[in-house]
Amino acid sequence: ANKIYDDMTAFASYAFNKSHAAAYAVVAVQTGWLKKHHPVPFMAAILNSVYGNSGKIAGYIQYCRSQGIKVLPPDVNRSGWKFTVVSAIPAGGGAGYAASSQANTPLVGADAPPSDRDEDGQLCILFGLGAVKTVGQGAVNAIIRERQNGAYKDIFDFCSRIDTTECNKRVVESLIKAGAFDHTGANRAQLLAVFESAMDATISRRKANVDGQLSLFDMAFGDAPVIEETRTLPNLPDYPTRQRLAMEKEISGVYITGHPLDDYRETLQKLPFSTAQLEGLEEREDHGMELDGMAVEMGGILTEVKGKATKKGAYMGFITIEDLTGQIECLVFPKVYEKYQAMMSVDDLVVLSGKLSIREDEAPKLLVDTLVPLDMWEDKPKVTVPDEPGNRRPRVSTVERVPAPAPADTPRPHRMPQQPRLTDSQRAANATRKLFIQLDRARMEEAAHMLSLHPGSIPVYLHVPAEKMTFLLPSLQWCDGSEGCLKRLTAAFGEANVKLVEKK
Repeated sequence: ANKIYDDMTAFASYAFNKSHAAAYAVVAVQTGWLKKHHPVPFMAAILNSVYGNSGKIAGYIQYCRSQGIKVLPPDVNRSGWKFTVVSAIPAGGGAGYAASSQANTPLVGADAPPSDRDEDGQLCILFGLGAVKTVGQGAVNAIIRERQNGAYKDIFDFCSRIDTTECNKRVVESLIKAGAFDHTGANRAQLLAVFESAMDATISRRKANVDGQLSLFDMAFGDAPVIEETRTLPNLPDYPTRQRLAMEKEISGVYITGHPLDDYRETLQKLPFSTAQLEGLEEREDHGMELDGMAVEMGGILTEVKGKATKKGAYMGFITIEDLTGQIECLVFPKVYEKYQAMMSVDDLVVLSGKLSIREDEAPKLLVDTLVPLDMWEDKPKVTVPDEPGNRRPRVSTVERVPAPAPADTPRPHRMPQQPRLTDSQRAANATRKLFIQLDRARMEEAAHMLSLHPGSIPVYLHVPAEKMTFLLPSLQWCDGSEGCLKRLTAAFGEANVKLVEKK
C-alpha cells in the first residue's frame, strides 16, 4: 500500500488526471489547427490576450514578423480599440486610401474576399488605438463615431471633424507619434508642426458658432477674432528612422513600424542568449533558480544608463539592455564600469557578457563582465568544457580555436586598428558648431520638441540660469542649425537666449 501510494504521489506531482489531460489535449489540437490554417487571426487573438503587457506584445510582434505576418501601425480610419485583422493599405496611401477606406468595421476572419487582402494575398494585423498612451476609450469612440460619415482625408480634415472635448491636443499628438496618420502621405514632422494650429482653429470656429454666447470682453472690445486655419503642410524632412521608432516606443511601449535592431537580426540570432529565455521564470516551480550564475552573452540596444556612487566613492552602473523580444536590467560593478563607461550611452548597440542573477523576490538581472559594440562583435567558436561533478549545467568556454600557423612565405593580412566609438560628450567637444539655449527647466521639454523638428548633427546645450546648470542633450535631439530652426527657437525663447557658436 505504501509503495502504491508513493507511486501515486510522485505521478501527481507532475501529471494531470485522465479527464483533465483529455480536455487539454482537445484544446491543444484545436489551437494548433487554428494557428496552422488561420495564423493571422490567431496571432491577433494572442496579442489581444496580453493587451496591456508591452513586454509580451513586443515578443509576439517579433514572432509575427519572423513568420511573415505584417503588423501595421494604428490607423484613425481603420483601427478599433484592440488588435484587428485587416488588409494592407493600398499602394499610394493619401487621398486614394481615404477614398477607398470605407470599411469602418475591420475584418475578423481569414475568409475575407481577395480585395481585402494585401498584395501577397495575406491579411495583416492592425494595431489598436487603445495601445497608444493617453488615448482613452472616449477618444477612440469619438474617432470611430465620426468616421462613419466618411474616412478622414488628412490631419486638417481630422482636426476639423473630431470632438475636441473627447480628443484633445495631447491625444492627437500621441496618435501622430504612433503613426496613426502615416497613411495620409504627410510625414510625422509635418504633422506635429501643424496639428496644434489646426485644433486651435477648430475650437475657435466652434466657439464662434455657438448661438447666444456673449462675454463681457466681447461687449467691451467686440467679437473675439476667429483663428484662421491654414491647410498647408510645411516643407519639413521626416525624422530619422531611429527617432520615429523612439517616438513609437515612448507612446505605446513597443516599437511598431520596425526595430532599431532590425539591421542586426542575423547577428543577434548567432548570440546564444536572449530575453525570450527568461519569459515565464516566475511561473516555474523553482522561479528559474537553476539559471542563477549562468554565463551568458547577449546583444541589444541600451535604453537606460545610470551611474551611482558606492559607499567607497567609486561609481557603478545601472543599465538596461533591450533585444528583439524584451529587456533586462544589468549591474556594472566599479572596475568594469570604469573600463567601459565611455562605451555606455543610451541608444548604443552593444553585446554584453556576464552572469545571470536570479532571485525569487526580484526580476532577473545580468552582472556585466565585458562590453563590445554590436557592429564589432565576432561569432567566435565555443568549446564545451566538462563541468565539475554534481553540476548539471555544462560550462561554455570562450576559448578560441587557434588556427595553424601560416607558412613563413605567406604574408600576414594587415588589420586596421579598431577605433573606439566616441561618446556624445566627446563628439560635442570636437564639434565646430554648437547651439546654446538659455531657459527655465519647465521649458526644457518644449525646446526638445522644437529641436526634433530640425534634426541634425549640431550639439545642443540647455542652460538653466536659476540652477547654474548646463545640460548637453542626447545626440538624437541635436539640430541642423538651419535658419528655420533658429527662427523658431528665437521666437519662443528670445534672441538673447539662443546662440549658435562656431569654433574658429
